[in-house]
Parts: sequence; structure tokens; C-alpha cells
Amino acid sequence: MSQLTDRGPEPFPRGRPAAPPSAIGAALFGGATAAGLGLGVVTVGVLLVWVASPYPGSDPAEALRLAADLWLLAHGADLVRTVTLTGVPAPVALTPLLFGALPVWLLHRAARHLLADPDDDGPEVALPAHPEASPGARLAALFAGYLLVAAGAVVYASTGPLRVDPVSAALWIPAVAAGTLALSAWYGHGCPGPAARWDEVLPPGVRTALGGARGVAVRRAATAATLALLGSGAVLTLVGLVLHAEYARRDFLALAPDWVGRGTVLLLCLALLPNAAVWGAAYALGPGFTAGAGGLAGPLGTSAPAALPHFPLLAALPEPGPGTPLTWSVAAGPVLAGVLLGRYVAHAAARPDAGGPWRRRPTLGVAALAAGACGAATAMLSALAGGALGTASLALFGPTWWQSGLAATGWTTLIGLPCALLLRACRLHSQRKRERHGEGAAPAVPAPAGPYVEGAGDEAATPARRRGSRHTGGEEGGPDRARRPGRKARRAARKAQKAGTAGKAQKAGKAGKAEGKAAAEARKAAKPERKVTRAERKAAKAEQADAERQSGDGAPPDPYGLGILVHRFDPWHEADNRAARWAELRAYSDGEPPEHEAEADSPEGAARAAAAEGAAAADLAPEERRAP
Repeated sequence: MSQLTDRGPEPFPRGRPAAPPSAIGAALFGGATAAGLGLGVVTVGVLLVWVASPYPGSDPAEALRLAADLWLLAHGADLVRTVTLTGVPAPVALTPLLFGALPVWLLHRAARHLLADPDDDGPEVALPAHPEASPGARLAALFAGYLLVAAGAVVYASTGPLRVDPVSAALWIPAVAAGTLALSAWYGHGCPGPAARWDEVLPPGVRTALGGARGVAVRRAATAATLALLGSGAVLTLVGLVLHAEYARRDFLALAPDWVGRGTVLLLCLALLPNAAVWGAAYALGPGFTAGAGGLAGPLGTSAPAALPHFPLLAALPEPGPGTPLTWSVAAGPVLAGVLLGRYVAHAAARPDAGGPWRRRPTLGVAALAAGACGAATAMLSALAGGALGTASLALFGPTWWQSGLAATGWTTLIGLPCALLLRACRLHSQRKRERHGEGAAPAVPAPAGPYVEGAGDEAATPARRRGSRHTGGEEGGPDRARRPGRKARRAARKAQKAGTAGKAQKAGKAGKAEGKAAAEARKAAKPERKVTRAERKAAKAEQADAERQSGDGAPPDPYGLGILVHRFDPWHEADNRAARWAELRAYSDGEPPEHEAEADSPEGAARAAAAEGAAAADLAPEERRAP
């Protein structure tokens, strides 16, 4: 039995794992999972279209290669069409930005999950620190796991009628993955190694300009301006589609005779809609964009391209010809972006809780940095939104990145900087106006205690109460409320005299004097009432004291005036005086006066009755005493 009851030492303590989990292995698996999820989503969509197609012209292997091609195209890699009419391979380098958002989002979520702090379960389950668990090592493992899956997809999609270009894939896929991981680490502050040394590398001026509220203001203003430009471009694209709805409908029906094909074309149009928004933003900024060889679309004029494929989104292109006031009105988009940039900068510059309002030079510096950030974001989006769809006339589509970036920086600088200064001045003026009218003033002084409290019985407190009421503004002795209108009127009179309007000043002075007299009369009428009340109370107390001294019985004072009643009916109500009560009843029935009435007729009884009546009169209200 002892062998069964006595337990030997456990190989591992409870609550502790046998060995710490491999952080590098988990990160490697997380990167592979992120890549596999993105590839799987695209594959499922392609297979659904292939299954639903009534005339599938290829085997499932071709559909799987097409899914891998689209997933690699979402990273920016170029595709090559080997089957063409001329026999010359044609590149496909136009990346749908909506497709590109899927792998970036999955990789960002994997990085955030990897860099998040695990929940602390207490000191018993805490794992020892290992060098392999550093954020940099985990990010490197995540990056490697993602590239392993991408390399397999490149090898699989390097054959077929539509294949991937290995050189572009080797350049773009690592660049996109590394940029996403860097932004994720910076955004979540999960990689303290390089971020901790930024303060040592950056100059003090740049560190001050980008730190704290100013850095937040730069990011918010630049984001608002960039989104305004993209929104204006999307609106221009939708307006162009509405104006050329007949051409868009014709191209849509020509490309897809059946419903499965129409659904595929519609999905492709939705994937390219962010690209069209960037093109519209470049059009509104002024440089415009290239639509095929020889075709340039801009607000100052549009040249006709040599030839364009039949695609519904291309129907939104403006008509060839010189610019008109209608096309010039697209400048409202960049103007709105500049106004929003100035508004966000002014909102941060005029906040009183951020160490006081900013001066003009810091405000201009923050606005200029936000304009530069907006230009950089616009240039990057313009570079990603363009590309080639073939050779010859289809060799170039989209805006020129450096022209769009410079135009965005110029518009937001010219509009945003003056707007930031103007809105900052307006906000500061409104704040000063509110403070001047008392919204931001100090709280009122509380009413003094002690002898200043209303209802104190001391006569000497009346002058002090009268002086203190100027600050308290009480209800009853309220000289502050009574004199305030007069003071305002006298102030208005002085202003009218300075302006030269003697008539208005005289009227204002008379009104002030009349109001002052009315206030003085109100105070005089209130004083005697309080004095009479105190005198009556003193007289009542004196009468009560005299009555008690004359009685001489040494009884305690009777504040309620019921002593006479208790004295008269004590023999009647006490249980020990039953014989006395029967004797009084017999005497009263025989016509003799009772003992307590005879006692009341004596001099001592009369004195007690007078004392009781005086005490009762002292406790009556002043109105009841004056009633007779």
C-alpha cells in the first residue's frame, strides 16, 4: 500500500511545460500560414469561376496556375502572356490594388499576433527568456516562412500560357513583405530594437518636430489630405462612367456573353476600381495619366490614344479635345485636400491642453511636413496603380509617379499652409472671446461662513454681512444683484461719453441712478423688518425670564408653554390619586369648586398662569402676535 500511496518526484512541476516552445518555429509557421491563406482565398475564387463556367476550356491544373499567377500579381510581380496574336510575349504589369490589399492585410495581422505580448499567467508559468524569442528574430522567421510559400508559388506558376516573371517576383515579393512587416512593427511598437535607436540617429530638430502632438498632427493631416484626393478621384471615375454609361454597357456585354463571364468581368472591375481612383486623383491634380501609347488625359486637354481594349472602366475616359471650364472644375478635389490638411493642423495648433497654442512657425512647419507626406503617399500609390497591359499601344497605363507626387505636394502646400494659419487664428480668437465673456473664468468665491451666514442673531454681524454680500450675491441682502444693473448702466454711460454721444450717456446715467436708488430703498425696507423681529424676540424672552423668577418654584423652563396644563391635571391623571379624583368629582357634584380651580384663584396660581401665558406668547410667530 505504501508504494501506491507514496508518490515519487514528478518529472516536471505542475503548471510548467516540459520545454519552452520554439518562438522561431511558431514565427516560421505564422508566415507560411499568412501566405497560404492568401493563396487559398484566390484559389477558391478561381475554382468557383472555373466550375461554374459552362465551357471550361482547360483542366484544373490551369485554373490552379491562374490562381497562383493572380496571387503573385497582387504582390506586384509581372506576368507574361505567351499566347498572343502576333506571337510576341506580352507583359501584364498592371496590379489590381484591391488584390494587393489581401496579402498585405494577412501579413500585417500575422506580425501583430507575433509581436503581441502573451498573457501573464503568474510567476509559476513564466518561461525563461531565450535569445531566439527577440522581436527581430521572430520577424525574420515570419519573413522567411512567407517567402518559402511564395517561392513555391513562383516555381509552380513559371509555366503555362500565363506565367510569372521570376525576376520581377524576386524583387517585388520580398520588398512588399519587408515593407509590410516594418510598418507593422513600427505601428505596434513591437520591435523595440531599431525603434529605440531612432532618437539617437535623428537630429534634435527633426526629433522635436516629429515627436508628441506634432507627429500625430502630421500623420492625421497627411492621411486626411490623401484620402480626400483619392475620394475626389473615385468621384471623377463614377461621374465618367455615368456620362458614358452606354459605352460601358456595350463593352461589358461584348466581353461576357454568359452570366459567369459577366460576374468575372464585374469582379475584375471592382478590383481595379482603386487604380481608377488613383488615376482620377492624378487627373484632378493636373499632370493627368497615360491611357495607352499616345494618349494623355488631363484637365487642360485629352489626346486620343491609338487603340484601347474594350473594357468597362476605360469607358470613363474623357472625350478627346481641349480643356473646358467643366474639366477645370476638378481642381476642387486638391483644394479640398489642402483645406482638410490645414484644418487638422490648425485643430492641433490651437488646442490649449497640449502645452499651449503653437506659434506660427511650428504651425507652418507641421503643415509643410504633412504636405510632403501627402505628396510621398500619392507618388507611391501612382507608382503602384500603373503598369503595362501589353506591347505597342498598351505598353503604358497610369500616371507618372513623380509628377503626381510633386503636384500633390504643391497643391497641399499652397492651400494648406495659409488655411492652417487662418483657421488657427480663428480658433484662438474664439477661445479668447469665450474667456472674455466668462466661460473660461475662475469659479465664483463661495459665501463666507460664521457671522456672515444669514439668520445669525448678532446685531454686530449686520455691517459685515452687508459688506460680504457684495461678493456672495445672496438672495436677501443682495446689494450685488441690486447694484449690478446700475454698474452696467454707468459703464455704458462712460462708453457713450467717450464716443461723443452725450444724449445716450445722460440717459444711461439717469437709468443707473434710478436703479441705484431703487436698490437702496429695497435694502432700507428690508432692514427694519429684521430689527423689529429681533426686538420682539428679546421682549418675549425677557417676559418669560421675569415670569420664571416670580414663580420661584425652581422648575426648568418650559419652551412649549404646556406647564400650566400639566400642573393643573397632574392630580387627575396620576394613578395614585384615585381617591382625590373621586373627592373632587363629589365636591363638583355638590356645587363646590374643585381643588385645582381654587388653587388657580390663589395668588400663586395666578402667577403660574401668567408665566405660562408669557412663555406661550414668546414662541408664537410674529404674524400671530400682531394679529390682535
